[in-house]
Amino acid sequence: MRIRVVDKIRIQLLIFPTRLMSALDTAKEIVRIGSTAGLSKDVIDLMEKKLSLLTEQVILLEKENSLLRLKLSHFETEKANLRAQLQNLQPVGFEENMGVLWKRTANGFEQHPYCKECASHPIMTPVHEARTWVCATGNHIAPFSVKPPASII
Repeated sequence: MRIRVVDKIRIQLLIFPTRLMSALDTAKEIVRIGSTAGLSKDVIDLMEKKLSLLTEQVILLEKENSLLRLKLSHFETEKANLRAQLQNLQPVGFEENMGVLWKRTANGFEQHPYCKECASHPIMTPVHEARTWVCATGNHIAPFSVKPPASII
């Protein structure tokens, strides 16, 4: 009974499942199996040429992979730096007073405060029954007693 090359590869994978091979090792293994399986010289020569092409492709892909990993590392560092800068930024056109943000207008400040805690600084709406301001996300509150900076006496 003659065993096909594909079957030999399957047997190899079943016998050595924990042995991990790189693509290059796999290609070399295919040629080795093909040469021991009684294939003709022409088929073996063709497989060796294909292996050579595959080897070149693997080398190029490994170089590209290294470059992409380096770029990824650079972008992750840049992202971390930008996030740190964002944490320290004050929103433009706002002034903080009494734990909330007030948006400046031509005549002073808007009537409704903005949430200082939320990253997007949503506007706060009054809840008259509770005598509080609540941000649009519903996660933060401020008492009605907060006033814009200009109206502090």
